[in-house]
Amino acid sequence: MAAAYLIVGAGRFGQLAWRRLQAQDPEARFLLVDQDPQKLARLPVEANTRIMRASGPAAVAAILAEETWPDWLIPAIPVHLAFAWLLLTPPAGETWLPLPVPAELGQGLPFRQQGPEGEVYLSLATGLCPDDCPEPARRCGLTGAPRLGNLFEMLARQQIRDYKTLVLRSRQLAPGVGGYRPAELWRLREKVVQAGKRLIVCTACRCHGVCHGLERLIGRESEVGI
Repeated sequence: MAAAYLIVGAGRFGQLAWRRLQAQDPEARFLLVDQDPQKLARLPVEANTRIMRASGPAAVAAILAEETWPDWLIPAIPVHLAFAWLLLTPPAGETWLPLPVPAELGQGLPFRQQGPEGEVYLSLATGLCPDDCPEPARRCGLTGAPRLGNLFEMLARQQIRDYKTLVLRSRQLAPGVGGYRPAELWRLREKVVQAGKRLIVCTACRCHGVCHGLERLIGRESEVGI
């Protein structure tokens, strides 16, 4: 059966992902989600492609609540999609809130930048990567230098006091196109439920990643918001 892809974001990177995956797998089926009707209107009509106007995290929550999931989920919006989805899915009696990422995380990497909500963007690259990088396992696709490691593994090894670090690996599906299976997203949620009160949630590939802090308010804490 042909693979099914959910691409969240119909801008430049969402359309690149769509075209490259179509070229690689002509039998594939696609659902493109965006809340901007103008971006959706610019998409050519294809028999194997449906479109949905919706907020990305809310659309993912609705689609993953159904019995049939897509094979792959492709984030293509300037939002940490896995983290935003998690905030919509706490179990009864809990509230999940964003926290600033501790300053220790990612120190010493070639690129580290804090975002407006306390999130941190990280990279092992020393320059601007091409949008069709094949993410080679042994060497940097930009410089050809030997790879110092995989960022998703580096982050998983980080130990920061009072926090547990969880990493969702983004896997390359086509040049410059990363994604993960919905089941991996659900496993991430299960790990959050089983963890302590403070976590660092990251999505990362070999080279790049984004991390958010998450605080779990449980029981009466959740009720009074403390």
